[in-house]
Amino acid sequence: MKSVAKRTLKYRFIAALVCTFATSAYAETSYFCGADNPKQAAQIETLIPTLYDIVSGRPGEAKDWHLLKQLFSPKAMITPVFHNGKDVIAQPGSVEQFIALNQRLFKDKGFFEREVSQKVFKFGHMANVLSVYESRRSPELAPYARGVNSFQLLNDGRRWCVLSVTWDSESEQHPFTEQILHLSD
Repeated sequence: MKSVAKRTLKYRFIAALVCTFATSAYAETSYFCGADNPKQAAQIETLIPTLYDIVSGRPGEAKDWHLLKQLFSPKAMITPVFHNGKDVIAQPGSVEQFIALNQRLFKDKGFFEREVSQKVFKFGHMANVLSVYESRRSPELAPYARGVNSFQLLNDGRRWCVLSVTWDSESEQHPFTEQILHLSD
């Protein structure tokens, strides 16, 4: 009888462990935006400025890459568009690849990006945000570049996260128009 009780106890213990692992695995993956729930992701109005704040800083200044990763969905895509004369080069990549690119490009340079205007289209649990930006080497200097970030966001019922972002910089081939400069009007 003792061996039956021992086996029953052993099976209950194993069943409890399996349920615990299954529950914690489900809890980590049940939200599309990931297990983390940073306060900056509660609203679009806090998410977008936080993204700009994270990528901005003086040379050698530490950036909160951990928070940046939390603000993107685990499978997010980041696509910068580069211009090489008449050629247009789009380089889709992961958040990790974006961080590596940022660290390489701005290791010895200041980079400050700020939003000038934005337009939000929101429906249900999704949102598209067009965000006009200016880039500077220092907050005190004039902008050396302008462009538009196109953010695709999702609210998984708990918080917002970035599904993808694509940006393009102003150039002679496509200069800013008054409509672009004043998206929020």
